[in-house]
Amino acid sequence: MRTMPSLLLLCLLPISGCSGFFYKDSTTTPGTGTSATNYAFVANTGSNTVSGFGISTTGALAALSGSPLTLQLPPTALVVSRDNKFLWVGTVSAIYGYSIAADGTLAALSGGNAIANAICSDMQVSPDGKWMMVLSGSGDSIALFSVNADGTLSPGPNSGIGFTAKGTVIPKQLKIAPSGAFVVAAMGTAGELVFSFNTTTGALALLTQTLPPDATSDNGIAIDSTSTYLYEARSGTNPGLVVNTVSSNGNLTPTTATTYAAGTQPYAVALDNTSKYAYVANRTDGTISGYAIGTNAALTAVSGSPFSSGVAVQSLGADSTGKWLLAASYNGAPDLSLYGFDATNLGRLYAVSSAATGTNASILALSH
Repeated sequence: MRTMPSLLLLCLLPISGCSGFFYKDSTTTPGTGTSATNYAFVANTGSNTVSGFGISTTGALAALSGSPLTLQLPPTALVVSRDNKFLWVGTVSAIYGYSIAADGTLAALSGGNAIANAICSDMQVSPDGKWMMVLSGSGDSIALFSVNADGTLSPGPNSGIGFTAKGTVIPKQLKIAPSGAFVVAAMGTAGELVFSFNTTTGALALLTQTLPPDATSDNGIAIDSTSTYLYEARSGTNPGLVVNTVSSNGNLTPTTATTYAAGTQPYAVALDNTSKYAYVANRTDGTISGYAIGTNAALTAVSGSPFSSGVAVQSLGADSTGKWLLAASYNGAPDLSLYGFDATNLGRLYAVSSAATGTNASILALSH
């Protein structure tokens, strides 16, 4: 078991509190009902549940039939299949699968038994929908599975890759580039690992490791739609948002010499569907910082940023329609928040709806 320095642990501990403002669009009113193709799922690690919601065209959240799902262990990872027919939930020992019917009803696969064994820190599905990757909670491997038509998983032809990272490894997040050509793992104080990926064969190869400054943790990452830029939400002694270009050999090169300022303990980062705006969840502040993305990924704070969210907000995602940004907050108030994008003050968020999900809303997964 690896331990982190006491200074870093202090930086990563949740602290309650919030600041900032909501900007409400008076012309938008939440409606009712669900959309059969637009879903949000929240892992509640304190209650061993996963809550599923349909998102209506006006931003209303309605619980899906079969939700919440109850597990014997805390859910540690979530991902939705590319065709939106299946939800996979990872724990510290296994992966469970659920079908998503046309009306959003959730049903367990394999009689509720595990469909694969894995120590799950994060899970992602490749852009072509053929592969599932699991970042191990042990911090020494990425497991690879092929996705079957019935939602079950089979070990990939190469079964993934093992590795040894330098520094104190704290597995955080995994992202597959939209191009499918490379994969990035955020490893906390051990920085980022970049792997090449062959979507035809499933072959993974470690290219580089980029270490952050001392006593700094890279917590959340996002890759833009062109697979050119990597965004890192960073806490510790050098906090904020870092933007890098990603070369074909896996080298990460910061676009600026300075870190873009955010709130206290940046924990997650998400881009809108146009890759024109970036948002950072500030876990200690309970706020979300917003940035407009300019030429060469130069960032400018959007009007009204930071925006208020729940207490200890730590997971973000943009929905499949491009209309909404969602946030999950570990200490609630609320657990799940849904925001719209202001049409006049571009990039600015306004509160639309919220929902209670369960104890310690930790991870957010959205349909594609």
